[in-house]
Amino acid sequence: MMKRPMEEVYGSDPDEGFNKGKKETKEHYRALLHFANEHRKSESEWNEASSKAKSIAAKMDLLDAILMAKGNFDFVAELENSQQNTWKPKETWLI
Repeated sequence: MMKRPMEEVYGSDPDEGFNKGKKETKEHYRALLHFANEHRKSESEWNEASSKAKSIAAKMDLLDAILMAKGNFDFVAELENSQQNTWKPKETWLI
């Protein structure tokens, strides 16, 4: 007996073909959503780890500056300097 490839792919009647296509479409988009979610999670974990690393590096730089000052470190001036160096949005961005 000869194979019927169209029947194997789409089913023997229109309802069966529609349901099969609907099921495959759901599986396809569910897989895409799963990949997108995993990618989002990995990006957020990377950003969190990067942020922690930068924070630790900044603390180490401050500690080095304190140790190099040998008792003459001005905490108030360093605090004012660090507050001036923080990022602020430009006024044109706030429009």
